[in-house]
Amino acid sequence: MTLESVARKDFRDAIRSRWLVGLTLFFTLLIGGSTALFFGYLLKGAGANSESLFGLTTAPGGLFSFSFAGMLGFVLALIALVTAHGSLIDERESGTMKLLLSLPNARRDVVFGKFLGRSLVVLIAMLVGFVVALFAMLLTGGKVMFASFAGQVALSGLLATAFVSIGVWLSATSESQRQALFSTVGLYFIFAVLWSTVATGVPRILNWVFGKVPGVEQMGVEQIVLMRLFIKYLNPLRAYETLIAQLYGSAVAARLFKAGLGEQLLIQPVLQESIPFYLSGAFILAVLLAWIVVPPLLGYWTFERVDL
Repeated sequence: MTLESVARKDFRDAIRSRWLVGLTLFFTLLIGGSTALFFGYLLKGAGANSESLFGLTTAPGGLFSFSFAGMLGFVLALIALVTAHGSLIDERESGTMKLLLSLPNARRDVVFGKFLGRSLVVLIAMLVGFVVALFAMLLTGGKVMFASFAGQVALSGLLATAFVSIGVWLSATSESQRQALFSTVGLYFIFAVLWSTVATGVPRILNWVFGKVPGVEQMGVEQIVLMRLFIKYLNPLRAYETLIAQLYGSAVAARLFKAGLGEQLLIQPVLQESIPFYLSGAFILAVLLAWIVVPPLLGYWTFERVDL
């Protein structure tokens, strides 16, 4: 067996357990169903296009800012983590891992094969949901803006793959199913809820440290806000939402989405003059890609050394 064989076996197991079928139905209802409801009922005959839903944002800059992409990102991340978090530890606890490795499989093949297999499960289910959404728009008279729609599908696929990657990493480094579950819940909570607190706290702590070091100047308010934005974009969920917002609007507006009024007034002139590289679309995309590449490598590094 090889990496490809492990991935194929993992994918077949998902089909036999009907996990793929369940995910496909879920995304069909979530993405396709919400699209059919939006264009077939809420905006029937209003001449809306695909950006009316997939680029939907409300109350920008406020406490209750919302985007359809953000909601979809939260769901994709959770589903991907749930799909991948038991990929390796389940095999270890059931004893089938030793059988898998008794075949001509290296541990590398197992880790990356599981990553590919679980990614395929999530991506195929998600793509079916987007295809249903596409037909729902066409059948209800909605105009499809294919460039932005295709971009959103591609970025959604990257986000889902990133969280499968994280899930495989957690599974490879956990010593029990219980630990893998708690690690998954905890990490998702950090990404989904606590990251803004981290992004706010780190610059303040650094500024406090700078104030204690002789000869080191503290950061100004503008620098603190820009650092806060940089830290926020290290979160794959925020990176995804920002890149989606840039598909449907200007780069500056995408960076200011969900920023408070005071922050907007402070950094909007700076961003309009020139967006720093560490806030650019290319850098944010690189962050999202790094979340796909790095976690499986870390997982393999740990799994290669663990005593089974």
